[in-house]
Amino acid sequence: MINKLFRYTLITAGFIILAYIASTAFLLLNESSMVFSGASLGEQGQQVPSPTADIPWDTLRVQADDGKPVFLLESHLEKSETRPWAIFFHGNGLLVGSSPCVQRYQLLREAGFNVLAVEYRGYGISSELTPSEEGVFADGKAGWRYLTQKLSVNPNQIVLYGWSLGSGVATHLASRVQPAGLITEGAFTSLPDVAQDIYPWIPTFLLMQNRFNNLARAKSLSLPWLMLHSRNDNIIPFSHAKALAAAAENDNLITLGGSHNTIDQKKALIALRKFHNRIFRNNLSSISPK
Repeated sequence: MINKLFRYTLITAGFIILAYIASTAFLLLNESSMVFSGASLGEQGQQVPSPTADIPWDTLRVQADDGKPVFLLESHLEKSETRPWAIFFHGNGLLVGSSPCVQRYQLLREAGFNVLAVEYRGYGISSELTPSEEGVFADGKAGWRYLTQKLSVNPNQIVLYGWSLGSGVATHLASRVQPAGLITEGAFTSLPDVAQDIYPWIPTFLLMQNRFNNLARAKSLSLPWLMLHSRNDNIIPFSHAKALAAAAENDNLITLGGSHNTIDQKKALIALRKFHNRIFRNNLSSISPK
C-alpha cells in the first residue's frame, strides 16, 4: 500500500513538473507574439482611421535610426501653429487606425493638442518588419525627431501619451529627450510584473526578454506626469498605477471609470484639459510655427 501510494505520488509529481516545463517553454517561445499581439493583425486591422472618423488626418513615413521605415498619423487642429503636440503610442493589440485609438485622438484634440500617432514596426502598414522592444523605442524616437527637426516644434510644446504597452515607449522616450510632460493610461510597472500577475508560478523576471520597465524610469523622471488608470482595469491592476505614482517625482494620478480598453471620456477630458492648461498656459505665445 505504501509503495503504491509512493508510485502515485511520483507520477503526480512527474506530471506537475512536465506541465510546468511545457507551460514555461510555451511562454518563452511565444513571448514576442504575446507582447506584440497586434502585429498578427496585418492587413486585417484598421491601419488608418475609418472614413467616418470625425478627425482630419494625414499619413507619412519617416525613418528610424536603424534605417527602418516608420509610419506616422498626423492630425492638426485649426491654427495648429498655436497648439502644442501630443505624440501618441498605442497598446499592443491595436493599430494607429483602430477606433479606440481614434477615440483618444479626439479627446486629445478636444483638450487642445495636435496629435502625432506612431505605428510600431511589425504592425499594420509596417507588418513586413519584426517588432521588438528596442525596435519600438526607435520608432518612438523617429516620431519625436519628425516633430522637433522636420516641423521645428519646440520640445517644450510636446507631451508624450502612452496607452498600455505604449506607456513603455513613452516613458523610455521621456527619459531620453525633454518633453513638456508625460501622459500614461493603463500603465504597468513592467511587463514581467504583468506576466507574474497572470502566471505566478513562472519566474518571469528571469525569463522575459521584453521588459518595458516603467517603474525603473519613473524614479528618474521629474517632468509633469498625468497618470490615467481605471480602478476596475481588467488587464493592468490599479496597484501598478499606485506603484508608479509612489515612485514618480511629479505625478498626478487620476482614477477613471471603465476598463482597460474603454475610457471614461468625460473624466479623461477634464484631466487632459487641466494638464494642458497646467503646462502651456504661460507659454502658448512661445510655440514655434511650422
